[in-house]
Amino acid sequence: MKIIKKQHPQKPPHGQNYYFNIRGEVSFMHKHRKSVFLFVTANKHERDAFEKRFIRMNEQYILGKTYYLGMFGNYPVAYIHMDEQGVTNPAAAPLVSQLVQKLHPVAVIMVGIAFGTDEKRQKIGDVLISDKILPYDSQKLLEDRTEYKETPKEVGFQLLNAFREYREWVYYLSNSEKSTVYIGAMLTGSRLINNYKYRNQLIDDFSDQKPIGGEMEGQGIYSMCRIHGVTEWIIIKGICDWGYNKNNPNKSKNQIMAANAAVDYCFNVFCREGVFDSLFEDACTDTCLDKYATNMDSKFVVNNYGKIKNQKNFSIKNMTGDINL
Repeated sequence: MKIIKKQHPQKPPHGQNYYFNIRGEVSFMHKHRKSVFLFVTANKHERDAFEKRFIRMNEQYILGKTYYLGMFGNYPVAYIHMDEQGVTNPAAAPLVSQLVQKLHPVAVIMVGIAFGTDEKRQKIGDVLISDKILPYDSQKLLEDRTEYKETPKEVGFQLLNAFREYREWVYYLSNSEKSTVYIGAMLTGSRLINNYKYRNQLIDDFSDQKPIGGEMEGQGIYSMCRIHGVTEWIIIKGICDWGYNKNNPNKSKNQIMAANAAVDYCFNVFCREGVFDSLFEDACTDTCLDKYATNMDSKFVVNNYGKIKNQKNFSIKNMTGDINL
């Protein structure tokens, strides 16, 4: 096949990027667009797993920290990796908060690793989908019990609806076992729990909510979304341990397996035809996104997700002139 450069009838404005999604559609995205999904990771294995699926287009900076714009499945996303776990910690909170304020994303997804709460039923590499979070940091210690001041926080309604549909997802772990999806409440706090007794105490204290796992970033994500008016957010984590005996010989292997499973499940959801169209289109403005589609003759037509079926292999470039085919 001979590759030539053609002059197209329509050029996007200078400063935009273009990309070809998994269905061969051409889309143009402004560098400072306001309608993207924001993904956040906080562990090196989470970052590596996400970047395997993320198509990076452009990089930007917030308080000196790099974040990226690109595609994940069928939808445009922004992505930032935190260098320390726990979005409530002083190193992470200002960055994520200002990024949410700057982008005002349609939704925020925290993807990564967590501890499980049921060693008999669950296994390493199973995926946990939060329908609510259970903050445990703010406590009142009484003589006979601990009272938790924070009430459960419900995740985004539309995101949860999309992530509930897991029946078509099939993912085999590195040990050849099939990953299982669990939906329920997740414990969240700033403490890195590596204590069997304390983990069980939390499970007992929140027994009415039947927690399926625990992690460190959920409360921070919720707080920042609430402050900046983002109603859609969710926590998706893979089980990497049980909240105790974390420093075992398989620690790194288990974290990699858990992170890959969680990201794969997110990617499966984001690849579904039209799953977030209503959420995405409600948040779009006339200036945030111009979508087009192309065939092999490079003739452009207006497109609304999935009209072009013949997927081709194209390259991703910064848009400064004509499209090279």
